[in-house]
Amino acid sequence: MQRSLSRHWLSALLIALFVGFSGFACAAGSLPRSGPLLPEKAIALIHSEGKRLTIIDVRTPEEYARGHIPGAKLIPVDVMPQNLDNIPDGPVLIVCRTGRRAGIAYDIIRKARPQKDNLWYLQGTPVYHAGGKYEFL
Repeated sequence: MQRSLSRHWLSALLIALFVGFSGFACAAGSLPRSGPLLPEKAIALIHSEGKRLTIIDVRTPEEYARGHIPGAKLIPVDVMPQNLDNIPDGPVLIVCRTGRRAGIAYDIIRKARPQKDNLWYLQGTPVYHAGGKYEFL
């Protein structure tokens, strides 16, 4: 009886894990090739791409100093045209305070490199917390 119960719990756990990972893979897999991302899609992108993803913060140095996504590269939007060589070929997510400057930076990059896929910008607001934690609203 005990053994049968353990087997059922293990089966239930494996099914739950499979369903959970399948849902996560679908969320990440349903991303557009480029363009704006709502907060939940941006989080899925960050989790699915991991270290392959370059996050570019286009706010001012002062805003960046008050809080940023760990590992994000600072390229303020007003100097983006002079820094296009710093945009990698791999996947890129652009963030700012509200999504407006990120959209402008996205347009600058798109105009200079129209063939670039895997280029997104957050259409939302990052909120930064102590210890490098953040969330998107």
